[in-house]
Amino acid sequence: MAKNINVHRGENSIESFLNPGKNPNFPLVEIPGNLNPFIHEKIKIFAKLMTFSSLGNVKAVPGFNMIAEKAARGELKGVKNIIENSSGNTVFSIAVAARLFGIQNIQSFVPSEISWHKLLMLLFFGVSPIVNQEPDKPSSTDPASGIYKAKKLGLKEGWLNPGQYDNEDNPKAHQKWTAKQIWEQTEGKITVFCAGLGTTGTIIGNSTYLKSKKESLQVVGVMREAESYVPGVRTEVLLKLIGFDWKKHVDTVQQVLTADAYRKSMELSRQGIVVGPSSGFALGGLLDYLSKRKKDNLLDELRNEDGEIICAFICPDGPVPYLDEYFKYLDDSDFPEIENEQILRNKPEKNS
Repeated sequence: MAKNINVHRGENSIESFLNPGKNPNFPLVEIPGNLNPFIHEKIKIFAKLMTFSSLGNVKAVPGFNMIAEKAARGELKGVKNIIENSSGNTVFSIAVAARLFGIQNIQSFVPSEISWHKLLMLLFFGVSPIVNQEPDKPSSTDPASGIYKAKKLGLKEGWLNPGQYDNEDNPKAHQKWTAKQIWEQTEGKITVFCAGLGTTGTIIGNSTYLKSKKESLQVVGVMREAESYVPGVRTEVLLKLIGFDWKKHVDTVQQVLTADAYRKSMELSRQGIVVGPSSGFALGGLLDYLSKRKKDNLLDELRNEDGEIICAFICPDGPVPYLDEYFKYLDDSDFPEIENEQILRNKPEKNS
């Protein structure tokens, strides 16, 4: 087999670069023992770094697949405009992929509470945001919802709504690439897979493939608590907007608080696994799951043929887009002090 030296040349270089199937596997990195309280019980925990995708986030995988598959089916013919309901990684990933096929106008409905930093990111990547006041009780069939508006606008001539919340090419992307990589990287010895619940494409695609290889594999989904905030993942109420039947792909659901997600993300980053809050969120859910299994004396049921428990959790993106949020949700004691802070010339207002 020829060695992949990771060079993309010629007029199709960007399409090749965006295609996960033409790139080396995204890293799978075991977290250090000081972050794994189960290290002495023959439990290994690996971070799947989707930050090493072509666009630096997990949505680069389904974003490319949704557009590429529509192109392969001839569904981009006559399309000049794309509209999606997304406040971040999905729509900018779609935008980059769509430009491969000459589609330049990319618009997205975003919620009124979107952070200014996320708006700037969309503008940077050439996405036109349409701020939408979402209904108090979210429903994909509510004419006031961004999902409904995107679907309706996508029916107009020359427009397309990829529809990440019910487009089967979303989970199929992870079934085709991410899960195969994890299976290969763990030599088929993985016993627990964990991911946050957002559009649920990640967990469905990985669960589908991995359980087809090992029926006993346990899949842990992590959702936000009702009043808790973590970017990219959803509460039980918000998951009702999803068109996928994600529950049949998950064995157990855990909930993680905001501060725990941000703190674990920061701890991982300080150790060299530089990941964002939704990654800390997934790790927190996985650790809670293992703690519960240990309390109930059920850990041994998870062991593979080597007597080990091999866990993998998804790390969707990095911390940089959310840096200000760490200082909002964590305590001052979590950070070093600034010496001579009083002479700073460009100090922003706190919580600005």
